[in-house]
Amino acid sequence: MSNFGVMHLLKRFNLIMKKKFWAYITFLYRAISILTCFFFAPLAFGQIKVVDADTIVLNEEKIRLYGIDAPETNQYCYVNREAWPCGKQATKYLKNLLKDVSPSSLNCKISSKDRYGRSIGVCYIEDININRNLVEIGWALAYRKYSKDFIHNEKLASQKKIGIWQGEFVEPWNWRRGVRIKEVDKIECQIKGNISSRGEKIYHLPDSKNYLKTKITTSKGERWFCSEKEAQENGWRKPKK
Repeated sequence: MSNFGVMHLLKRFNLIMKKKFWAYITFLYRAISILTCFFFAPLAFGQIKVVDADTIVLNEEKIRLYGIDAPETNQYCYVNREAWPCGKQATKYLKNLLKDVSPSSLNCKISSKDRYGRSIGVCYIEDININRNLVEIGWALAYRKYSKDFIHNEKLASQKKIGIWQGEFVEPWNWRRGVRIKEVDKIECQIKGNISSRGEKIYHLPDSKNYLKTKITTSKGERWFCSEKEAQENGWRKPKK
């Protein structure tokens, strides 16, 4: 075979090897991408779940918020002897706070584990300290048994009479031990069907602005409803504001 033929074969061989090399590199790149998505998907596409107002689950890790204690989900607080579901409202507040937050935007600094195996930590949304926010807005108390970090924030909520400070309540740690406020009227259906001085029928949900200020006088035709649908079917409407 002539030198020209040998050179031609070498060029073809090099061309074939280059094509195989880049095909191999492409295959490796795609394989690594697939494996990365497979192994790290739980972190990238994790979830935030609110258990109650002081406990969340972040990417399958249960986290108890450090230094605070919020009403239990089934706990009631009281205004003028009238019970209202403050535990559910506290939980709802935290759910709304975390509603549009991605797992990667929620930063929890874990300090330890409790006897139930939960991580204990302080969680942040950017510069918002969630633990402090819950206490300052009145939906949790400073848990003095474990921390004195949020006592000042608790005093602010108490002075403003917001959240559970709007009336009477049993501290969550005592509620769990069975302590209750006696002689209160616990209403099973929580929606208030009020009739205004102008005769307008307006219903108020437990998280409505004027819920606790609204009193129900059944002798005037006012009543309690168990659902918004029931209220609307009987001629009541939502507040305009």
